[in-house]
Amino acid sequence: MARLLITDGAHPLSEELADQLRAAGHEVYIAPKPAAAPEDVIGWLDRFGVPDGLIVSTYDPVRESLDGGDADILAGAVLGGIEQTYLALKHVGTAMADRGGGRVIFLSSIFADKPTGSAPSYSITQGALQMMMKELALLYGHWGLTVNTIKLAPAEAEDPTFDSELVQAAYDIPSKVPTGLRVTARDAAGAIGYFMSDAARNVNGADLRIDGGLLYHYMDRTFDRAKGGDA
Repeated sequence: MARLLITDGAHPLSEELADQLRAAGHEVYIAPKPAAAPEDVIGWLDRFGVPDGLIVSTYDPVRESLDGGDADILAGAVLGGIEQTYLALKHVGTAMADRGGGRVIFLSSIFADKPTGSAPSYSITQGALQMMMKELALLYGHWGLTVNTIKLAPAEAEDPTFDSELVQAAYDIPSKVPTGLRVTARDAAGAIGYFMSDAARNVNGADLRIDGGLLYHYMDRTFDRAKGGDA
């Protein structure tokens, strides 16, 4: 059993993910709100203690256009997400290293690699944090921690957050994912379980994409489920 801390209860899968992880035997604490100051993170540690695994998430998809939008809103959303994650990693990651090691898992999105067309600050934030995790994999690896990333396709709970006229793959998803399946908390919990296991002891700086192949869909076409049918 591992003790896991989830940094952002605003993520649409947080509660169900925690239930899945608890059912697998883990102890889970969800931070009630993202870290806005060092005191917030210190409060987590006071209540929960130093976790074995830190599940980092920052979820604030602000629908703000890049053209004609408010630059302060856009920049504030990006910097806010980065600052929240930095604070969590700085304090919890250091505590884990001082204790002797642990696992950091960034619960991210395919929009770290693919524009949303509707919430650009979210993609920018996810992309920046993706690189932060690579930097931390290099640093934390010397401290006995591993740092890995899970990139999820939009879950059903996020509909229609990412609907866009520019990116057509973000709506009517079941007809466009090659597997025909939506991403669920069960998928994320399985990946977290792997990264927390001894089988992943030497996995560091890796990206695991769980999207059923959605990232490879670029056109507003649907798949015919019948073998040999026209796509």
